[in-house]
Amino acid sequence: MVIKNLKSNLDEKNNEMIEEISRLSGGQISSLELIAVVYGFKPTMAEMINFNKFNKSFINKLDKINRLCKELSLHFVVSRYKFIINSPRGIFEMIDLDSPQKGKIAIGISKDKSAALEGVDLYYKKTLVSEKGRRFGQVMGYPECCLDFGDYLCQNSKGDKNHDPNNFGFTNPAVESLKRSKEFAWQLNVFTNSPLSYCPCTLNCQESIKYVNKLFKILKRINPTSEKNLMDILKEPISLYWTCVDKILLYGDFKGDFENSEVKYHKSVPKIKSRSFYQSNSSNFLNNLNDIYKKIQRGNRLVMAPAYFEIYKDKKRIIKIKKDNQYEPVLVKPNK
Repeated sequence: MVIKNLKSNLDEKNNEMIEEISRLSGGQISSLELIAVVYGFKPTMAEMINFNKFNKSFINKLDKINRLCKELSLHFVVSRYKFIINSPRGIFEMIDLDSPQKGKIAIGISKDKSAALEGVDLYYKKTLVSEKGRRFGQVMGYPECCLDFGDYLCQNSKGDKNHDPNNFGFTNPAVESLKRSKEFAWQLNVFTNSPLSYCPCTLNCQESIKYVNKLFKILKRINPTSEKNLMDILKEPISLYWTCVDKILLYGDFKGDFENSEVKYHKSVPKIKSRSFYQSNSSNFLNNLNDIYKKIQRGNRLVMAPAYFEIYKDKKRIIKIKKDNQYEPVLVKPNK
């Protein structure tokens, strides 16, 4: 009983510090990834976080995060430069920390300081040299099958002169994973709020499911409210999905597959965030998504086909929207 109580107290303290680190970063440092690193089933985490000015207030927050990481027996490192992310592919422009331009810094967290440093170094290099991408994934502890998938995405990037327009590569890896999948496990719902920091090779990747199951096991013990909320967002919504940061979540009855489907919905939640996520984005694209959301609010049924989708209010069609590509957008929900 004494050992159980000690473990419970340690879990409570760990959870408080993990949540505080995430809060200090404005939610940009994932508490889920931190849990995986703290509890030893992920070796390293690395991320890009936004900041407006590299001033005393921001430095104080970094110092507090560093102290908390030390209490968790973790090393916390940051890049010496900041970066402008110019596209969903993650193309970076490296600039000085004191530049007036808005940008992001890379951070790394690990029990192994050399791994944290390597993660920060590789975060932007992986977009320039494909071999660096695989090494980054190895440092992060991604499954080999998903590292192979990452190599496939690199080979089929938009910059390839032989690029297939139906192959999105790194611009939309979630769709590439979907196209390779016969089953769609709820644990790997990359279309709502994925607990993974990478895109799985398929939506039924067993190694990735094992990782998520371990995460839920820890969450249930240290933060049952978060466990329930995460499970709900993975299982319940249907996602009308354009990119990892641009989607509309629909709640209701879903039928069909990712090519031909229909949802009768009673609730919709917009997740259209390109404007804040990327330093360079298309205002026409974002305005179009916001217009679509307004029409979804007026309706209660959406029908998806490869060449178009339609929004209805009962039997009355509100609008029919032509798609330039059958995968933009897709309408998906886990079937397993």
